[in-house]
Amino acid sequence: MFQLAGNLTAPCYFNGDCPKNDDNNQGRHNILFETQLFDPYLARAFRASRYAERLCQAQPGMIPWLRQHATQSLSAEAMRSMILTDSGDEGQFHASLRQLRRRAMLQSIFRDINGLADLNDTLTTVSTLADVTVQAAQQFHTRVMLSRFGVAADMAGSEWAKLLIIGMGKMGGLELNVSSDIDLIFVHAGDGDATADRSWHEFHAELGKRIIRALDHVDENGFVFRVDMRLRPFGASGPLVSSLATLENYFVAQARPWERYAWLKARAVSGSPATIAALDSLIKPFVYRRYHDYAAIEEMRDLHAQIRADATKRNRLDDIKVGVGGIREIEFIAQLFQLIRGGREQALQTRSTRVALSQLGALGIVTPARVEALQAAYAFLRNLEHRLQYLDDQQTQLLPSNDEDRQRVAEAMNLADWPALLYVLNRHRQQVTTEFEALFASSGEKELNTDPVSKTEGVAELCRRIAETAGVAAEDIAEVEKRANTWLNSPRTPTLSNKSCTRIKALIPQALHAALHYDKSPRTFFRLFDLIEAIDKRETYLALLTEYPHVLERVARLAAKSVWAADFLRKHPILLDELIDAHAAPVGSSGIDWPNEQAQLQAACDSASADAERQYEILRHTKQVITLKLNVADIEGRLGVMALSDELSRLADMLLDTALVLAWRAVSAGNAMGWAPPTGFAVIGYGKLGSKELGYASDLDIVFLFDPATATDTERFPKLAQRLNGWLNTMTAGGILYETDLRLRPDGVSGLLVSTVEAFHDYQLHRAWTWEHQALTRARFCAGDAALAAPFEAIRREVLATARDKRKLRDEIIEMRDKMLAEKKDRPDRLDLKHTRGGIVDVEFIVQYIILAYSREHPEFLGNLGNFALLTRAAALGILDEDTAARVGKAYLAYRERQHLARNNNELKTWISPDELVNERRAVTQAWVSLLG
Repeated sequence: MFQLAGNLTAPCYFNGDCPKNDDNNQGRHNILFETQLFDPYLARAFRASRYAERLCQAQPGMIPWLRQHATQSLSAEAMRSMILTDSGDEGQFHASLRQLRRRAMLQSIFRDINGLADLNDTLTTVSTLADVTVQAAQQFHTRVMLSRFGVAADMAGSEWAKLLIIGMGKMGGLELNVSSDIDLIFVHAGDGDATADRSWHEFHAELGKRIIRALDHVDENGFVFRVDMRLRPFGASGPLVSSLATLENYFVAQARPWERYAWLKARAVSGSPATIAALDSLIKPFVYRRYHDYAAIEEMRDLHAQIRADATKRNRLDDIKVGVGGIREIEFIAQLFQLIRGGREQALQTRSTRVALSQLGALGIVTPARVEALQAAYAFLRNLEHRLQYLDDQQTQLLPSNDEDRQRVAEAMNLADWPALLYVLNRHRQQVTTEFEALFASSGEKELNTDPVSKTEGVAELCRRIAETAGVAAEDIAEVEKRANTWLNSPRTPTLSNKSCTRIKALIPQALHAALHYDKSPRTFFRLFDLIEAIDKRETYLALLTEYPHVLERVARLAAKSVWAADFLRKHPILLDELIDAHAAPVGSSGIDWPNEQAQLQAACDSASADAERQYEILRHTKQVITLKLNVADIEGRLGVMALSDELSRLADMLLDTALVLAWRAVSAGNAMGWAPPTGFAVIGYGKLGSKELGYASDLDIVFLFDPATATDTERFPKLAQRLNGWLNTMTAGGILYETDLRLRPDGVSGLLVSTVEAFHDYQLHRAWTWEHQALTRARFCAGDAALAAPFEAIRREVLATARDKRKLRDEIIEMRDKMLAEKKDRPDRLDLKHTRGGIVDVEFIVQYIILAYSREHPEFLGNLGNFALLTRAAALGILDEDTAARVGKAYLAYRERQHLARNNNELKTWISPDELVNERRAVTQAWVSLLG
């Protein structure tokens, strides 16, 4: 609290906790300002602002006006009412703009300094003032220009006559400071003839000049805003006004990298809805890439270096905007993430720095504590910036050098003196600097512990030295050097850009160093080299590996243990950015927040509701991202095989649910709304999906059922099933979602694609083969109308618990097993772990026999519990010997581990040598003989 004359205290607010302008507060302040207590508030404002004091001395009528309007900030409507827009006198109109500016400034200073407004209120007021005055100047001078040019009445209201004014920088973000200039760009719909002898380009160029003069010209009444037009295409040397077509061509062919940063905040202040929409369609793809754009790091680092160098040159290191730890660095932090991720994270497509920071926290990109620190620093710096400008209405961010001004500013910041202010300021600036340098430190400061490629030592020579130091075998060193030289001498290498080539030359030895940490053979290095070659013309991914060396190390760890993971990243390098966050979930946990993942997936699909191809890619990208996260958890030892399969099955369920709704929307002619699945329709999972034993590349065995008693639009269900199947297995740029197998439906490939629940029930009871009942043991409801889950499970239990002749059942299962053995033969020196005697299929058939033979007597076998749990239950009931059941259960787990290892190494079949898993196969064979003979 700051002590005022007359024992009055007035709080200052710097963190958004200013009391709101509700009726009670407004009434309280109205009463206050009708008394003599208004004077201390005014004195406090004058102490903070010589400009405010001089203004009131020059115009005494300002004080009664302020007393009347101090309780609530000026709205856009109130501002417009003060402008003489309808006046035909240009001088009077310009004078009214300047008087409005003085009133808004005085009111903002008074309210801010006395704690009646927070930072947001002040920024909003100044930004609203800019919008209103720009629009008023355009409106007034457009009338003048139409008259002077003699534009026909029918053309005066056309699109051609409407100038589109774009606010850039803080004006675009609605975060203008109180003495800010405004960055504008003028655009018109297109060129053509405004009159017989004058073009629309000439019209708008002259109009633009008049608008600038209306705002920027300093006369006896001052000015409204300084106007800066240098952000227009080609800068100060470019035309004052551009057409939309010219702007589009500039974005494509001429724009420099830093201009993406500038256009991120672009906002149309005026213009027709059609022209504004056309503008937005140009800006969005220019600013935001559809992929994560890590090349932006180097571009923004270079831009910041230029700004800091200029500040140093001009001795402006005490500038709280461009100096170390200043406002610009906070803006760069927010905008870096926006440029990198904004194309895929639409929540980051905001012009406001403060909103962007909040979204970074909400999306989990930056921790809440770091966001809070940056927001607090931003609020403090922007409030301090205002107080520096309040002194004399100067556009400055430099800290004062004289003691009197320092004390004035400290008091206005509600601090006792200048040392106290510096203490708080330095604390905030240090926090900003720490965050900024963590993001923008050059790759040379962050790179792996390897020597850079020198001018005298080539890539191959450096690789040889690294390999020799690591103790790699001589023949392997030769292979490493050969691979590097092959790339250097490849005809493709000269076609790369200089920047890409430089990055690759730096990455090759770093990749070798990372690979040798996990594998002294060249295998892992070659896998990393394959990845680098796959992305050699995709600068954003090369930039990612350069800027985030720990990502390269994580890729090396994955590649060392999994050929599948290395190939997966090579085919889908967009996933590399998922490896930036090194935070690991606890052992036994995947770290996947499934409700949040589903909500984000649905939101992303909704945002692309008019673009089915985009939705296809969203589904595929979601699968790839989560699969990679699970693979990392797997390789890092946080997920066992069984838990991994559970998570992969949950992923499949989520994607099936989502794809089903999207397919339903497509076939229901716009009748489907929201994310409710089609009523009365269900997707039943069989095989590995049904038993929750999916692997990384598993296909989906699915069957479609519906209940005509509850469903509507049942005639659309066959088309729905076809469309869903297409959503799953159509090949796109992102690959397929899942391969599917629909042959387990009633009557197989000759049967209907979609069956009623009743028909399915009848088929299973009267016409299904034993092998189909075996398949049913692993079936479960996976997606669709949850109301069908219980009826399906009731049918499944009824069918499986049907009384059976055990001898006949044994014979049929043995016959089926013999057929499979005849078709899936072992090699002389290798055994197929799935189909060999005593292998995986034997375990599955043993369990399926137990379920079909004993469920009537023991309903506990009907649960979809998994093979290991069902074997344990069989031992407890005396169906299997406890020791035999335990050994078979352990054998099954060993088989799953071995099969998983094979899949991680891209083996389509799991082949083992005859001397592998001998005891396990013997245990399974003994159990087979004891049960089935």
